[in-house]
Amino acid sequence: MRVVYVVDNPVIAKILIDPMRRAILELLRTRPMTQAKLASELGLATPSLNHHMKVLRSKKLVVMVKRETERHRVIQKFFAPAAYLFVYDLDALPKNIARYFYPVSLERTRGIVSTILLKDSRFPIPPTQEAMNVLSEKISRALVHAAKEHSNQDIDSGLEERVYKIYADAIKKALT
Repeated sequence: MRVVYVVDNPVIAKILIDPMRRAILELLRTRPMTQAKLASELGLATPSLNHHMKVLRSKKLVVMVKRETERHRVIQKFFAPAAYLFVYDLDALPKNIARYFYPVSLERTRGIVSTILLKDSRFPIPPTQEAMNVLSEKISRALVHAAKEHSNQDIDSGLEERVYKIYADAIKKALT
């Protein structure tokens, strides 16, 4: 599995605009699953999940990682995401597509600011929504830059630690 996938292609980004597809990738990140298990976990009808999986598989955002033959010769196919972390390059995407991912960047920034405040109460809180937006843009750009340095790396374990390193590198760069 790749550590990170930088989404800078509008065709791929359009696929990931759908929150259910992002939820599928997030759920598969925890462990490989069959489509039946995914449908159950997400509360989706099988035809609906099949549609989303077909779209994700067509662009290799989801890959089959194993097959198991069960009793009665039923073959179970297990799927995983193509990468552990998906980072959206808002500068590379057309504005009409990037706007769907901006709330994710803003909430990510709020989480980062809150964490820093817990550690260091001297950190200056962005005083306005505009200041938070500026910080969010800086962190988003720094995250894309840090992610690109890791985008060709495959790894089987330690994925969460690698994600923390990517975020830490991005935060250092954005706050300096």
